[in-house]
Amino acid sequence: METADQLDVLQGAAAARRGHLRLCAYVEGEGRQTDLDPERIGALLANRANYLWLDVVDPGPVELDLLRRQFRFHELALEDVARRHQRPKCDTYEDGGYYFIVLYVGNHTADEFVAEELEIFWGENYLVTIHDRPVDLFMEVQRRWLRQPHHPTGLAYVVYTLFDAVIDGYLPLVDWIEERVEDVEERIFPRAAPDVASVIFQTRKQLVRMRRVLAPTRDVFNEIIRRDLPLYPESLRPYLVDVYDHTLRALDQLDLYRDLLESALDVYLSATSNYLNQLVKRMTALTLLIMAPTLIAGIYGMNFKDPIPGYDTHWGFLYSIGLMLLLTVGGVLVFRWLDWL
Repeated sequence: METADQLDVLQGAAAARRGHLRLCAYVEGEGRQTDLDPERIGALLANRANYLWLDVVDPGPVELDLLRRQFRFHELALEDVARRHQRPKCDTYEDGGYYFIVLYVGNHTADEFVAEELEIFWGENYLVTIHDRPVDLFMEVQRRWLRQPHHPTGLAYVVYTLFDAVIDGYLPLVDWIEERVEDVEERIFPRAAPDVASVIFQTRKQLVRMRRVLAPTRDVFNEIIRRDLPLYPESLRPYLVDVYDHTLRALDQLDLYRDLLESALDVYLSATSNYLNQLVKRMTALTLLIMAPTLIAGIYGMNFKDPIPGYDTHWGFLYSIGLMLLLTVGGVLVFRWLDWL
């Protein structure tokens, strides 16, 4: 375990970086408020009727020190926030009744799956979200928070909304993988394109990366549903189970497309091998067809009069040409019958 001093040394390389903070709150007797001074966090948390949401973009040492002072988060959790690139997980610590959750927001470019890390501290009356750059889904979640800041289920409803938005963001990604799989299948028949193998492996790579994120995310929601910490009412459990079910559905679809890609690769290799076999048969047939007249010409070019028929006659040339045509036409008919041409 690293001490606070060691963590400060670790953050020293990023000392020049400053993050962006936004504090929204529902204050008892005052209603919803936005863009509050983060230094008021301690005073606001003292009243359990207040609900706070602190959003931190690209945190630096100053922001981490604020989290340490105002929320007294565990040093291991702050170390994970400083280092980033954690696997999806849900941790609890003895020093406080809160979850430290790591999720990934999914997106994609034309060819690659892009995962943006999201850290969440979820306590009884506060929510802290940390990410490297602004994320589109936060705009909708924040709008819902501002429209209904004092939901009957408390801040837990905002957390559920955030979870639901993260997982729903993977459904278009699953459709994107499906489109790539269908494109691969269309390019295999009737004749496989030369770059099909590379497209298959590239798509499979993106699928595996996506599954590597979603599989532990499923375990995160499973742990939250077990309700080791009483941070949400029982009435909210079906909603969290629904998020868990969406995660399972996305994983099941990814497993299906992975199997389809493996089958497509087998079909592509079989089609390529079959095309090569057909090409070899055609080349063999053409070689034999060329060899037949070459053989006749070679025999008549041996300068022996006997026993070569028609060698020393005026019709000998026509005889040899006719024999060449006969063998060539006969060979073509035989090879077409064998389906070599």
